[in-house]
Amino acid sequence: MMAESQMDVYKVAQEFSLGDDFTYGVNVKLRGRSGIEHKFDLVLTSKEDERTKIAVLQGVSDDLITDIMEFNAIARDCGIQLKAIATDRELSKSEMNLAKVCNISVVKKNYEKQTNTILGVKKFDENVGELIKKGSVYMISGGPGTGKTAISCQFLAEGAKMGEKGMIILTDRQGRNFISQVESFSNGFGNYYKNGIIEVLEISDRIMKLKANVTHEYQTMSSYIRTLTNQLKTFVAEFNVTRLVIDPVTPLIIPDNDFLNLFFRSISIPQVYTLVTSGIGKNDFSAFGLEQSFVSGLIKLEDELNDSEVKRASIIKMSGGGYNAAPFKFKITTKGIVPYDEDDSTSSSPLFNQVIL
Repeated sequence: MMAESQMDVYKVAQEFSLGDDFTYGVNVKLRGRSGIEHKFDLVLTSKEDERTKIAVLQGVSDDLITDIMEFNAIARDCGIQLKAIATDRELSKSEMNLAKVCNISVVKKNYEKQTNTILGVKKFDENVGELIKKGSVYMISGGPGTGKTAISCQFLAEGAKMGEKGMIILTDRQGRNFISQVESFSNGFGNYYKNGIIEVLEISDRIMKLKANVTHEYQTMSSYIRTLTNQLKTFVAEFNVTRLVIDPVTPLIIPDNDFLNLFFRSISIPQVYTLVTSGIGKNDFSAFGLEQSFVSGLIKLEDELNDSEVKRASIIKMSGGGYNAAPFKFKITTKGIVPYDEDDSTSSSPLFNQVIL
């Protein structure tokens, strides 16, 4: 489970609009102008300007009034102007008034997150955000270079910003290579990975062993699915995952309707958003032309005609309500997934330097 201090870190960073460009320390000791050494529960430091620090008082005691006054005093002694209290209870009127007088922000640990934030891209999230539910499986399909992995990583990074633990399971590539590519993401994926908010697992060798004896007989298929999904659910439970990506799903599956029906039902995990990626093949929707029938939603990615830097995301299928079927055009830049304005002629630096997975 994510450490309490890590949960507070990203909520405080969000409160002060720090983005992802910061470092933090727990139980930090700083010497004040008085010469006295003070201890802070949590301190965030901007990478752009190390003089910019945010001191955080975690939790609350029965005598929060005294805690606030002492916290404010030691922060002032250390020259720290940005201050926050991370609490999971409602403050009294007098406590709130004192925090306001001392210019201390109050950050709720159990704050309500936006339930429709999927990619953090307003136009996309407003269209399908409310339709994407926990306990269901959604597929992102497309040819090479259309941005399947980039969108998956942003999906995990957006969840991490809201305190949701994420995991990406790699089925056909080495984890080291993947991590070296995503470390340059400006959406914070690299930082979240380093701090244990996003987990990266590589299971390509394990898949080959598990599938070695699988035939089209239902008994061998169901045994394989049971073993595979039990391991998957163990990972999810162990790391307290809320957002899960399997990239790509194709190496795990067999092109058989009975298999696919059982497989996708088995990886539908309650309280978890599950996203899988797939290349395209026979029917231009998925690798085997069958998978899309067994998922709750399908979003197909394509390169825009005459401009491979511009991508199109078309909703082919989405259970649970109405949606705008018009393609969502976007670019993958150093800022992450950004909507593409056809009237905007300005260029953006590519995020993957032409290696968009």
